[in-house]
Amino acid sequence: MNKLSLIKPIIKTNVFDKCFISSITDDSRDVQKNSLFVARQGIGSHGNEYIDEAIRRGASCIISDQSFEKEKDIPIYFLNNLEDQILAILFSFHELIEDNFIFHGVTGTNGKTTTAFMAHNIMRGLKRPSIYIGTIGAFINDEFTQTKGNTTPGIFEIFEILKACNLQKRTYVFLEISSHALEQKRLGVLPFFQTILLNIQSDHLDYHKTYANYINAKLSITNLNNKNPTIIFIDKIKDLLDSLSTNQEKKLSTSEFLSAKDSSVMYKYSVDHHPDESSKIDLDFPNITLSIHASSFLKFNIENYVSAIALISKHLSLTDLTDLNDTAIKLPQGRGEILSLKNGKILIDFAHDNLSISNILSELANSFNEIIVVFGCGGDRDKTKRPKMMKAAQDFASKVFFTSDNNRYESFSSIALDAMQGNDHTCTEIIEDRQEAIRSALQYLNKENILVILGKGHETDMDTLGKKVPFNDKDCILKIMGNEVN
Repeated sequence: MNKLSLIKPIIKTNVFDKCFISSITDDSRDVQKNSLFVARQGIGSHGNEYIDEAIRRGASCIISDQSFEKEKDIPIYFLNNLEDQILAILFSFHELIEDNFIFHGVTGTNGKTTTAFMAHNIMRGLKRPSIYIGTIGAFINDEFTQTKGNTTPGIFEIFEILKACNLQKRTYVFLEISSHALEQKRLGVLPFFQTILLNIQSDHLDYHKTYANYINAKLSITNLNNKNPTIIFIDKIKDLLDSLSTNQEKKLSTSEFLSAKDSSVMYKYSVDHHPDESSKIDLDFPNITLSIHASSFLKFNIENYVSAIALISKHLSLTDLTDLNDTAIKLPQGRGEILSLKNGKILIDFAHDNLSISNILSELANSFNEIIVVFGCGGDRDKTKRPKMMKAAQDFASKVFFTSDNNRYESFSSIALDAMQGNDHTCTEIIEDRQEAIRSALQYLNKENILVILGKGHETDMDTLGKKVPFNDKDCILKIMGNEVN
């Protein structure tokens, strides 16, 4: 089918009348025969730089928001207000109805995946169509589909996922939104029904350069095309409030707040937490006041659960939440995942900064006499995090195994040297091979302690020198321990 007729009323030109269009993309690497290539501003470069590549790959026509003087063999149409038209073009091209999709966005240094995934699974538990898109890929209802790998895909990839759902009725969409996506305005004018900011902790300074820039990026979630005010988990950014600029404070002033400590906010809650049994959660939200129960080993996952409910609360009735009563929280793989062995417990989590490491280990310290930790630091990423992450591990662990975690093009010895800077060497063993580090740590496991493996979570490969070698922490444990895992 020639899809030109679908977008012609929007672009309003006859330039492409002789073209056959079967697909659309703004990434020249994805161009196929008869693709419409949309040349727009990217990260550090404009799509016009890739027009020749798009033509070589088979593009039948091109739309650009920058004039292009050199004549080409295929039609190129200049559309000055291209960014304003992107949304309409994509909905029309994929024959989707905008009102059928209810978009929700989740940002924060930690907890994005768990919160968005929980919200998605609550909707699935209520038999409502739902899509999750984020770090672990995408789920269209209960079916998994692989994405290109970014926490937040570009808007063209998002629409490829929406198209695949083939649901001609109201569908809830839950997007993880990274600081990179916010900074790069990757989501354009996508209409969000509700967004939430979970927390802010120094991260990704390799990209943002300063903590202030990173804070600005996170707070810019309030600038998206939001139907409702962004919900901010105010308890988690209290330490930032005194240092915010006037402009940043303005962004907060347009938001609503979630808190377990401040009774004056719109979204209030309290938790009676019991790690080994169901925890009682009292909710006092604008349209919901009731008590529910949820089981979770870790308290911060209860906080993520509360955040997920806050995110979708405007869609829920008291009956809906009653139906969720006494149900276990469904977590994504590698997020607070517990493995029980004959001689002890193992916790696997994606934690990869000092705050998330401290959150996990401090809570476990209340339940276990001893903690063993396996973790690493990513190569070619923010170096300032490394000694802080090591200190966070050493503050609570009796034994730390420091190992590889996506070294990329950086040497492991350099990463380890940074991590150990200013920290205790006596309780830490450095083992580059992650499988061997896990194997060594397992020798210390017993009924009185817990082994905590951090940093990779759901990931299924190890990035070293540009090569991705298959590796998954859980699979590694199963390989070593076999039938000893329950």
